[in-house]
Amino acid sequence: MLQRTMTPLVETAGVKSVTLFENDGFVIYRSEDDPTNEDGQMSRWISALDVSEKSDRLTFIMEHGTVILYRGNRLHLAVHCGPSTNLGKVRQTAERCHESLHNLA
Repeated sequence: MLQRTMTPLVETAGVKSVTLFENDGFVIYRSEDDPTNEDGQMSRWISALDVSEKSDRLTFIMEHGTVILYRGNRLHLAVHCGPSTNLGKVRQTAERCHESLHNLA
């Protein structure tokens, strides 16, 4: 069910990987192996979400692309995109997928 819910995002042009993870960093779903979603990196994303309590979405522009984090009640979402990706389209699709995911719970 998670895979079906995340398929529109995974299939969006420029998306390298999609990861769903819990507050403790336990990965629930990983579309692809990618350095941005390795277990050690999850603790960094959690720290970033913890530091920015007022924002439900964080965007990190990195050397090899962009990582967008979404805070959820139960699960958080990390989306790694290539450098020339249409981030507006990715954000719209990610928000729909993330909302659908949390409406299932």
